Amino acid sequence: FMGDKERATYLKVVGKTFAIIETMAQTKTTIRLTDLSQRLRQPKATVFRILYTLRQLGYVRQDPRTETYQLTGRITYNIRDNGREALKAVAHPYMEKLLGRFEQTVCLGVLEHGQVFYVEILEGIRAIRMAALPNTYAPIHATALGKSILAFLEPQQARQILNERPLRKFTERTITSPSLLLRSLSRIRDQGFAVDNEETDRGVRCLAAPICNSQGKAFAAISVSGPVSHIRRNSFGEIALVLKEVTQEISARLGGENRMGDYANPPRV
Repeated sequence: FMGDKERATYLKVVGKTFAIIETMAQTKTTIRLTDLSQRLRQPKATVFRILYTLRQLGYVRQDPRTETYQLTGRITYNIRDNGREALKAVAHPYMEKLLGRFEQTVCLGVLEHGQVFYVEILEGIRAIRMAALPNTYAPIHATALGKSILAFLEPQQARQILNERPLRKFTERTITSPSLLLRSLSRIRDQGFAVDNEETDRGVRCLAAPICNSQGKAFAAISVSGPVSHIRRNSFGEIALVLKEVTQEISARLGGENRMGDYANPPRV
């Protein structure tokens, strides 16, 4: 029981919102507004307004054909296993398509503790020697995954990450100056993808595009990596275009978006 003070402080709409989320989470399929209203014993108008708000925030998706509702992956991303399993489940089919199309190694990484954490790696047909392994960390400054994430963070956050620890030089191409890296981020934002040109591993090139939340901020990325003999500069445009399309779809499924301009514009390389 709540006293007068507790009742005055308690926000009923917040309680109703979480009741809707919990009910939808227990429903394995989509659910109709009428059914949700009946289960919760709440007016349809109230449930509709809450659903509308959750939909605008990217936590709920509505099927326009059936007019049913379901939670987006954004909910599970935020509450389960730091979201890794939910992210992997959404991204894996797209990663397989990238692997099938380009036959190169495809990596999924997330931003964690100022570094890139490899969630999943699908090995390409043409094996390459890379330091990357699933469930390990990689430097944010020298990887395409890391740079594509940095470019879509708040500038202050990106600067803080780059200044947290010394930037290790892995090859003669590794950029170890925070100021130079920060200046390069605007170009990455404009073109919507980042390149690792033998900056982490000699003989390996990598392109990556970010996965973003509803505010357009990156929390993960997907990359295509391969030997320099197969990922040539004249193929950057095709790989980047497909990568951006894929990450935009994943972002949308997770309740976010990629704000990377017009995909029809040819990327600058």
